[in-house]
Amino acid sequence: MHVDQKSVSNQTNKITYTHIKTGGPRICFMFSGLGYTYEKPLLYYVTMLMLKHGIDVVHIHYTYPKELMTKSTDEIADVMMKDIDLVLQDALSHNDYKNIIFAGKSLGTIPLIQRVMKDEVMLLLTPLLTRSELFKSLLESTYKGLLVIGTRDHYYTKEVYQLKTNTMNVQVIKNADHSLDVLYNPTESLKALETVLNGIEQLL
Repeated sequence: MHVDQKSVSNQTNKITYTHIKTGGPRICFMFSGLGYTYEKPLLYYVTMLMLKHGIDVVHIHYTYPKELMTKSTDEIADVMMKDIDLVLQDALSHNDYKNIIFAGKSLGTIPLIQRVMKDEVMLLLTPLLTRSELFKSLLESTYKGLLVIGTRDHYYTKEVYQLKTNTMNVQVIKNADHSLDVLYNPTESLKALETVLNGIEQLL
């Protein structure tokens, strides 16, 4: 395994990313949340799971002001894609991958749903379902993958079950918050994490 720390830029944007290489034919691009970074439990263990299966991992290191969340969903997606496109182009131009997986947490699910989603496997971890544009995009899609959200997440909606299809599995974690933690209950929090990892493993 080899780890590269890289930065890419154009006339207006500069972005850094970490590329963890296993030598395998698949790659997973990971998009973190606004404050939920790759060292936090969920994204850390999703990374470990990918590496276990010989899947390269790219962590995209973006930072945005909280004011970004006041913009429309499409405006947020456009802002983020200016950074994300630089990384996608750079990582894919230097490697010949057979399959691509996209994994987003919270804010990181917005560009996935609004701009990136195609035929690749999508892992949507605590997407912002109360944003009507985002929910509508998911409802009209035929995306394949896994969507996970907790019932105590402030972005949770009971309509989430409408998104369950033959290609998109939906996991709703009872009493889990936006970090997929069950407050003051570490055992249940670990069970929630295990549920997510098992769901992802079935896709891999």
